[in-house]
Amino acid sequence: MLQLPEKIQIPEDAISQVPELFKVFKRDFIDNKTYFMAYPVIIAQPKPGETYPEVFWHIISQQSQKGSKSNNTRLIDYKRAKRLCWIKPIIQQYKDEQITSWRAKEFDKNAGKEIYKYYFWYKEGKFIVILKCIETKTKKFFIATSFYVFDNNVTYYEGLYSNGEKLI
Repeated sequence: MLQLPEKIQIPEDAISQVPELFKVFKRDFIDNKTYFMAYPVIIAQPKPGETYPEVFWHIISQQSQKGSKSNNTRLIDYKRAKRLCWIKPIIQQYKDEQITSWRAKEFDKNAGKEIYKYYFWYKEGKFIVILKCIETKTKKFFIATSFYVFDNNVTYYEGLYSNGEKLI
């Protein structure tokens, strides 16, 4: 039986909650390592001059819809941020019957090559977590993203699952 904590309560002024949200992220991924298939999920250090790791911002926010694509403004995404505490348990419980899990080989522009992406979809909670796997001498897993899955995207992810390599 899947065990997830209660979603995080976030007030209207979500930006004021960023330090509190980071405490959850830090607890789950920095202070206490998260493992997938016996390999650690690696969190890159913040860039010079930044307070938080880039992946933290990515999993609590979304790209601003205003302006051009060159606008890199990210806004707090309530649906993502309140489920931040679900990421680690979903990864750790990926074999649970409530988690649809698969992997697919996809081109990654940052790596400049095809890599495996691992998908963990908690359909009932409308939430997905995606890990990237970079293979060197050993496997290295990184959080690629996590987000709320809106009803209009369900068919897309069902298609990815159908074409992916099932994990269980």
